[in-house]
Amino acid sequence: MENEKKVWLIEQYAQKAWTVSLALSQEAARAGAHGKGYAVVAHEARILADKLYEYVEKARFGNNDEAMFKGIRDFAMMFKYLSVNAAIQILHMVDVNMEFNIPKSMSVFTEELRRLAIKLSELADENLRKKPLVIPEFASPSEAAGTDSFFLYSICGHPLIENPKKILEIHMVYRKTITDGTATINLRGEAVPIFNCHQILGLPQAQADMQTVMFVTPEGNAKGTEKVYGVPIDDLDVNAIFYSRLGRGVTPKENHAFANHARECWDVVGGDQVVFVDWQSLVC
Repeated sequence: MENEKKVWLIEQYAQKAWTVSLALSQEAARAGAHGKGYAVVAHEARILADKLYEYVEKARFGNNDEAMFKGIRDFAMMFKYLSVNAAIQILHMVDVNMEFNIPKSMSVFTEELRRLAIKLSELADENLRKKPLVIPEFASPSEAAGTDSFFLYSICGHPLIENPKKILEIHMVYRKTITDGTATINLRGEAVPIFNCHQILGLPQAQADMQTVMFVTPEGNAKGTEKVYGVPIDDLDVNAIFYSRLGRGVTPKENHAFANHARECWDVVGGDQVVFVDWQSLVC
């Protein structure tokens, strides 16, 4: 694809991102106090849109060579994580009785964020990719009525599962910030303890520049006193959030790294297992 066309497309995506950020802000305002988390996503979408516009200007008036477009993938990743966080915020709201079916309308704009991530990833040169960009897919909360929601992730290849309502946000951070001996990571001005299961359980850790971190509130804390922990995890898979009532409780296999720290374990298709981690046992 010619660079001039890439620049034009990125400009269109920046405009779309800016429009979606306005829609997100309006939905958050309609939700009132329940939409605070969603308002944060809307604000970050606006910031990303502004940065994308700046990127377009540099590409248009700069050297305009292929190296200039390496950053497209970074924008794709950022929009990917925005869509994940927007979906998590929707799940935090689905139990709240609100008029106009706000969670359903929010899911429409969350899907737009996901599509932006896909479109931007398609512009990235294949030779610049370290690995394929997987975009999580989400069912609308209204389409999943009567089922429970779950967040599927992994740590060092071990499939784990969590209640999305216990997850505040998902972010990518520089690996140096969680491996240089620092015991905390900054989340919106607050110092959050790092809960690195790779180090605690002696698991091998990839040597990439960036690390995905899940900010989770462990089970067992009294309401209003929840502690938040930053947990380094593998990259998100295509089924990051799914809806189901299926799952048969079993004992974790002995070779599972989290066998001694499981609050619940399921058998799934093919005899594989997914584990709900007992964060308290690891924290203590």
